Amino acid sequence: MKTAKTFIAVMLAAILAPALGSAQNFDLKNIDAGGLLNAGKDLVKAAKPMSDDDEIQVGRRVAARLAGTFGIWKDETWTERINVMGRGLAIYSERPELKYRFAILDTAEVNAYSAPGGYVFISRGLLKQAKSEGELAGVLAHEIGHIARKHVVKEIQKSGVWQAGTKLALSATDLSSDQEKVLQGLTDEAWKSLVVKGLSKEDEYEADRLAALNCSKIGYDPYGIYDFIKRLEPSENQPGPNLKTLLSTHPKPSSRLAELNKLYLKQGWEKGAQPDFPERYTKFVSENPVK
Repeated sequence: MKTAKTFIAVMLAAILAPALGSAQNFDLKNIDAGGLLNAGKDLVKAAKPMSDDDEIQVGRRVAARLAGTFGIWKDETWTERINVMGRGLAIYSERPELKYRFAILDTAEVNAYSAPGGYVFISRGLLKQAKSEGELAGVLAHEIGHIARKHVVKEIQKSGVWQAGTKLALSATDLSSDQEKVLQGLTDEAWKSLVVKGLSKEDEYEADRLAALNCSKIGYDPYGIYDFIKRLEPSENQPGPNLKTLLSTHPKPSSRLAELNKLYLKQGWEKGAQPDFPERYTKFVSENPVK
């Protein structure tokens, strides 16, 4: 289990350390960097795109906040499993060059999160909700799709915080107080998009489509993500406590299913044409129970 042990150690050491600073509220008016926040022409100009290095800096802090909020379920076997699956799927994504990291949040809530820069989290509750390897692959590919299309990054780039941050090298080794404040502000913006209000319907639909396409490329049934969402449909109007957050930050399952059906029709896919390995998943769960 060397891979899982190494991943857990690196995840906790490299991600939890910045959590103290990233959890603070961001006070925009405290920044003073030579007129950085003037409401003049600099702030109405189109902000430059966020670099991969800056994205990873922000993502690391968002990941730290997620880990600090929910805790990490440090089961070595499951951690290794989702890393093998997730990194295999990431190869077929639109950003295979990123170093993706996958971890399990220690919560019974059914949910998953994708922090910028390649940090993917799924919950214990989600592992229990999934009924096949294809479904789990679909969820992982959905989160990878958010990262590949930079959905969270695009949201935070709309903020005045990012426009201020374009004047600073956020990926520098030794950060100034102004850089720290901007990073905290960007972390807050990303947190709102991921955890508080959720991403747009269009982003969620796109991530679903990318999940199906990604799974098909690697050899899983592209209906895995459909089957997972289908099981949520009966709860869309009256979600239980473990589904409340997921269903409040995503489009209704029925709407997501309708959008996916458009893709399946366009691609000419038939359900079951590729395997989703329900028996293999059930056997793995029985040998490695999720608490």
